[in-house]
Amino acid sequence: MADPRAIVALVILLFIFFSPPPGQEPLVHARSRLEHIVAAERHDLTILNQTRLGDFDPAQERWLNISGFRANDTFAWQALPLVKERARHQSAHALGHDNLVRLDGGDGDRPPLPLYRNVTGTMYGEWVRSPIQPSVASPKLNMTEYSPVGPFGPIPLRSFSKNVTAKAGSLEVWFEEADTQETLLWHEGKRVAREVKAQISVGDEEAGDSWDTRLFGVHFLETGNIMLATTTDKFAGIFGLPHMALSEYHYQSSQELLNRTLGLSISEQEDGLLRSFSPWAPTPDGTSDSSMAPTCDMIVYLQQHIVPVPGVEPGPDQESLLSFIEQEIRFPTGASIPPAQQMAFSMVAFSPDCGFVIESKGPPEFAPQEANHLRGLKLEVGYQRARRHLLLFAAVVSGQLFFFLRQMRDASTPSTRSRISFYTISMLSLGDGFTTMVFCLISLFIQTLWVPLIATGFLAFMSVSFFGMRFLMDIWAVQAPERERRERRERQQRQQAAGPPAAATTVPASTADGAPAQPPPPPQAPIITAAGAETLPAPVTAARPVDTGATPVFIPSDQDTQAEEDAPNAAATGVEAGQRAPGFGSLYTRFYFLLLITLFLSLNATSWPSGLRRGYFTLLAFSYLSFWIPQIHRNCMRNCRHALRWDFVAGQSLLRLLPFAYFYGYENNVLFAAVDLIDLGILAAWVWIQVLLLLSQEIIGPRWFVRGTWVPPAYDYHPILRDDEEANNLPIGATTSMPSPEQEKEAKDKGKRVFDCAICMHEIEVPVLNEGSAGEGLTTGSLVLERRKYMVTPCRHIFHSSCLEGWMKFRLVCPIDREELPPL
Repeated sequence: MADPRAIVALVILLFIFFSPPPGQEPLVHARSRLEHIVAAERHDLTILNQTRLGDFDPAQERWLNISGFRANDTFAWQALPLVKERARHQSAHALGHDNLVRLDGGDGDRPPLPLYRNVTGTMYGEWVRSPIQPSVASPKLNMTEYSPVGPFGPIPLRSFSKNVTAKAGSLEVWFEEADTQETLLWHEGKRVAREVKAQISVGDEEAGDSWDTRLFGVHFLETGNIMLATTTDKFAGIFGLPHMALSEYHYQSSQELLNRTLGLSISEQEDGLLRSFSPWAPTPDGTSDSSMAPTCDMIVYLQQHIVPVPGVEPGPDQESLLSFIEQEIRFPTGASIPPAQQMAFSMVAFSPDCGFVIESKGPPEFAPQEANHLRGLKLEVGYQRARRHLLLFAAVVSGQLFFFLRQMRDASTPSTRSRISFYTISMLSLGDGFTTMVFCLISLFIQTLWVPLIATGFLAFMSVSFFGMRFLMDIWAVQAPERERRERRERQQRQQAAGPPAAATTVPASTADGAPAQPPPPPQAPIITAAGAETLPAPVTAARPVDTGATPVFIPSDQDTQAEEDAPNAAATGVEAGQRAPGFGSLYTRFYFLLLITLFLSLNATSWPSGLRRGYFTLLAFSYLSFWIPQIHRNCMRNCRHALRWDFVAGQSLLRLLPFAYFYGYENNVLFAAVDLIDLGILAAWVWIQVLLLLSQEIIGPRWFVRGTWVPPAYDYHPILRDDEEANNLPIGATTSMPSPEQEKEAKDKGKRVFDCAICMHEIEVPVLNEGSAGEGLTTGSLVLERRKYMVTPCRHIFHSSCLEGWMKFRLVCPIDREELPPL
C-alpha cells in the first residue's frame, strides 16, 4: 500500500503548480486597464513630438503636460542644471576637454573616438554622495496624493521606497542593447544613437541592504554618453528624456529615435504582443510602483571612458582596430585579435522626487587605487571567461570523481566499509547533487552557456547518482547489524528505566480439592544474546512444558531460523511490528528532499540584504566543509584509525575548497562576488584542521583527545606490553622467542622483544616495559610511534600492523587460531 504522506505531498505540489498567479486580474479588467495605459502613453508621445528644446525649463517656469514635469508636482527640478553641469564635467575628464565639442555634434573632421559601440555587459563599482548634494533642496511633495488606497481608505505614506539615505555603497549596472534597425538611428551614413536598457542595483553600506530598478534611454554612440530614466505612474521619464539632454544635438537625436521606438512599443501593446502592461516599468513584472509605497524615480547620466588598445598609438587605427575586435568577439571568425579590454563608465544619478544626487566613486575626486568608477566586461567576453572557468570546474569535478572511485575500489570489503562514516560520504554527495541542480537551473536562463553547464552538471550528476548513492547503499547495508544492535540496546535501556511491573509470587498451599500443591517450577532463564537479555522469566504459576522429544521443529526453506527466534523476542520486549529502522529507500527520499530544501532556500537567500546573504552562504559553506567531522566521530566511537585513503582525504579536501577559493579569493569570478580573504582563510583553516585531526588519529590514536568515559569501550590493538606478572599481556610465544637466556636478558635491558609475524614470516621488534620502567615513557612520542608498528589480537597473537590490517580487510578472524576479531 502506498504511503499516504506521499499522496498528500503530491497533492500540495500539484496545487502549487496549477494554481493561478496571485493577484491576477480578470480579463475584462485587465483589458480596460491596458487601454487606459495606452491612452496615457499616446498622450505623452504626442507631447514629445510637439515640444522643442527649451520648452521644459523650470527656472523660467516652463513645464510639460506629462507626469512629473508639471509645476504642481513640486519635484526638485531646480537642481537639473547643476546635475547636467556635473555630467559634462565627467565627460570632460573621460574624453578630454578637446573632445567636449563632440557633444554638440561638431568636430567631424577628427577620427572617431575608440569606444565600444555596443555596451551590453555588467559594470561594478561604488557610489558616493555628489558634491552638489548640499545645493539640492528637498522637494516638498504632497504625500497624500501618492498614498496607496487600502480596503479602509488611503494608507498614510511618509516616504518613497528605493530612497538613498546612506553616504556610500556598492553599485552595479547591467546594460542591454539590441542591434536592430528599429532601435538604431543613422545620420549621414553613420550610426548616431541606439535605444538601451539598464538595470541598476544600489547597495546601502550602512544598512547592508540594496535595491534595484530598471531604466530605459538612449546611447549616443559617437561620444559614449548614455542617458537613462525610470518610468512610473508619477514620472513619465522615457517620454521627457530628450529634455534632459546635455546638448541640442543630443536632444534632436534622442527625440527622433524615441519617437520611432516608443511608437512601435505602444503598437505592440495594443496588439497584445507584450506580456506586461508597460514595457518601461521599473520592475520585470510590468508594474510601475509598489503596491504599498511608490518608488523614487531617477535620471542617470553615464559616460564611457576611452578604451585603450594595446600596441596601437592613439589615432584612426585605434578606433578601427577596436571596432574589429568588437565585431570579432560578437561574431567570431577565428581571427587573431588582442584581448578585449574592460569597459569603464562614470555616472551621475539624480532623483527629482526624492532629491538625492549620487555619483560613481573614482578620479579625480578619489585616487584610482581607492576606486575607479564603474568597470566590467562585455557580455561576450564574460561568456568566454565563463566557458574557461566551467572547463576548469569540470576538471575539478572529474578529480573528485577519480579519488571517489579509488576509495570505492579500496573499500570493497565489509570490514573496510564498516569503518567509513555514512554521513561523511552523504555530505560529499550532497555537494555534488547541489552542483548538479544549480548548473541545470542556470542553463535554463543562459542559453549561450548551455553546453558547458550541462556537461559539468552531468559529471556532478554521475558522481552523486551512479557512484555516490551506490557507495552509500553499500555502507548502509554493511552497517545495518551495528545499527540494529544499537537500537536494541537503547530499547532495553528505556525499558529498564521505565521499570517493569512486579509479578505475583504467591503460591497456594494446596489445590481446591485438597490435593497437595505441586512444587513451583524453577523460573525460566532469559535468553542471553550479545545485546543482553531479550526475554523475561515466565510467571511461576505457568505450567512448565515437558519436552518429550516429539515436538516438531519447522525450518523454513532458506534454512534461516533467526527470523523464527526474533519474533517471540520482539513480542516479549513489547516492540510493535511497525517500529522498524528506516530503510535505505526512505533515506534516499530524505537525501533529495534536503537537497531541494537547500536549493530553494539558497535561491531565496539571493534576494536577502547583502550582509545577511553573505552570512548565510558563508554558514552554508562552513557546514558543507565540515564533511570530515562525522568520520572523526566514528573513528572515536569505534576506535578506528585508518578508514579512508590518504590520497582521498587530501584530494577531496583540496578539490572541494577550490570553488570557494574561486568565489572568495578571485576578483574576476563570474558572479563578481566581492573578495573576502578572511572568510576564505577561515574555511581553509577549518578543513585542514579536520585533516590534521584525522592524521593525529592515525598516528597517536583515535581517542587521544577525548575522555574514556565519553566513548564506549573498545579493544585496543596497540597495547603497551609489560613484562610483569600483574599485566600478563605479552603475546603467546614470548617465552620461547629468544634462543638463549643471555639474549633474552640483553633484550630485556634494551626494553625490546622480538616476535614472529605469522602472516609475512618476518620478525617483529617491539618495545616491552619491565617492572622497573613500567611507569616511564608511556606518553613519549617514540613509544607512541613504536606501538603503531605492531598489533596484538585478543587471543594474544602479535603481527605487523600492515600485515594484520591487510588481512582484516577480507576476514575478521585471527590468522592463527581463527578466533573472531573485533573490527578496526
